Amino acid sequence: MAAEKRRLVIPVSLPEGLVKELDELVRKKVFSSRSEALRYGARLVVLLEKGVHAEAEDYAYEMIKERLERRVRDVSGH
Repeated sequence: MAAEKRRLVIPVSLPEGLVKELDELVRKKVFSSRSEALRYGARLVVLLEKGVHAEAEDYAYEMIKERLERRVRDVSGH
């Protein structure tokens, strides 16, 4: 079985209120189980973090690029 398809069981503790909210989502058929809801949440966190880091990298790249272009213009007199 591929590593990304293998599922690991991890113990997790959550505040009672959050568990009640998860149970309500399961009751409303938003998710089929608590596990499905938690997997969805974990994926969302990973995607959001990757997006935040990607945006930061893009921003840093653009800043560096602008500074280098400015220096080239200053040195070349254009």
